[in-house]
Amino acid sequence: MRRPAWLEPVDHTADAGFVVGAATLPQLFERAARGLFALIGDLDTVRGIDEECIAITAQDLPALMVQWLSELNYRHQTLQRVYGRFAVESVTPTSLTARVRGEPIDRARHRLYTEVKAITFHGLQVDQVGRRWRARVIVDL
Repeated sequence: MRRPAWLEPVDHTADAGFVVGAATLPQLFERAARGLFALIGDLDTVRGIDEECIAITAQDLPALMVQWLSELNYRHQTLQRVYGRFAVESVTPTSLTARVRGEPIDRARHRLYTEVKAITFHGLQVDQVGRRWRARVIVDL
């Protein structure tokens, strides 16, 4: 898969990470989700045949990012699903609602790269720089 201009890999010992940028806060959370699943596997092989609704809360914006990505990773691991489409419907500094589209893992068709054990607070950044949003996320592999 060709790396999108808004996704920048982060080198980190024993872990992996990425930086995403966006014009809006909902788009930032959508791109962070795509960044997570781009680490997990080839997004080009994921069909968005099933839709799920997600609603989460957290104490602040950085914790919300960790909770969002952790919820997606939890569903990936426990329900054996991959996701490729993310539509954040609303986001505040302490809550998020979204619709995600994906499908059950098909090992014959889905190219999986790695398993993400956890989304970490280590090195986490979620901030607005001028009129743009930026997030830096490190995950434990």
